[in-house]
Amino acid sequence: MMRVLSNIVLCSILILLTAGCRIDSDNDSSNADAHNSHTPDLNAPLADYELLFMGNSHSSQNELPQLVATLLTNDGEGKSANAFNAPGWSFLDGRLNDGVSYGFMQSREWTHVILQAQKYSTTGRYSYPTDAAKTWIQRAKQQNAIPIMFPEWPRRGNFEEGQRIHMLHMSIVLQEPACVAPIGLAWDAAIALRPTINLHASDGNHSNPTGALLSAYVFYGVISNKPVSDLEYLPSLPANQSMQTFLRQVAADTLAAHPPCQYFQSPKLGF
Repeated sequence: MMRVLSNIVLCSILILLTAGCRIDSDNDSSNADAHNSHTPDLNAPLADYELLFMGNSHSSQNELPQLVATLLTNDGEGKSANAFNAPGWSFLDGRLNDGVSYGFMQSREWTHVILQAQKYSTTGRYSYPTDAAKTWIQRAKQQNAIPIMFPEWPRRGNFEEGQRIHMLHMSIVLQEPACVAPIGLAWDAAIALRPTINLHASDGNHSNPTGALLSAYVFYGVISNKPVSDLEYLPSLPANQSMQTFLRQVAADTLAAHPPCQYFQSPKLGF
């Protein structure tokens, strides 16, 4: 009997270890279907845009930072861009004192710091502290970088989560000013317009290449302050010409309806 119980306990532990980290079945920091293959080269020459993504696997799936950099360097302005993920995957509170993240933030002259992985309740029944997010916003501003909050997209089939996560991040920037990229709202809009569109990976949580591209278009608009709809078709991107046109328009309309930097002022924003 004791051996059976021991085996059950052991199996339970293994399941927890392999399932990733979630908060009451909440947003995760697992590496399921995700990868971070872009190794930061801190000795690379400084570019016009220096982007630091700090978060979990949602920030690196399908090379999201590099997609954003590709858009910034192919908009006809002739500007250069570097985009990196901070080492590791973690919630923002886990990065505060991990001995790595803050040092990485200080290692380069970032123009923009994108902050993702604020803990939230998928059920909406619980609240989690936002102090860490506000501290990271403050640290980004101390580095003379523009802080951009990254509210995640909703899980597949969830039609209220995107709005709720966005409002959580809006409540953060009302207390500590920063920009908020309306990622989840853009996903909601795309799905409402085309219910059959597939933006999620097989796990229903992470993005697939199309979802990552939609997110990248939103980030392009936030970072460049230029019309997303003016971007041209790029054959190298993970969508055909028709889909790229659709995603650009969704991103442009979402940004027009939800100005990302209305509570944050900086000469770098250009407006």
